[in-house]
Amino acid sequence: MDEVEAIAKNEFQQLMDRFRICHVSLNTAAADKRPEFNAPGVYVYWNARYGVIKVGKSESNSRKRALEHIGDHHLGQDLDMATLEGDVNTTLILFNLNSLRDMHWILSLERFLETNTDPYIHSAR
Repeated sequence: MDEVEAIAKNEFQQLMDRFRICHVSLNTAAADKRPEFNAPGVYVYWNARYGVIKVGKSESNSRKRALEHIGDHHLGQDLDMATLEGDVNTTLILFNLNSLRDMHWILSLERFLETNTDPYIHSAR
């Protein structure tokens, strides 16, 4: 997880004050509705076995959007996202905005992390 943050901070060092980095375990993410988790931003699924599983973004609620992938059964090689539901070994790393005026940075950060972390499941775009 530290490596994912370091990759983002290295490239976006001048902009990181626009983001709040939060970690929430997947086994508690559905129930944890803290305001800082429910903001626009970029989410990264991280797991000790797979590393970065998936990178995505939401312009409204990154935690909620990230959890929708479990119900969507996104597939990657031998991993179905649905099997991660409630997994204590999987963490969501949320790079959420502090201010809506910085919404445009979400697209840049998501694309950068997708390209530079080699997620197990790539976006279909």
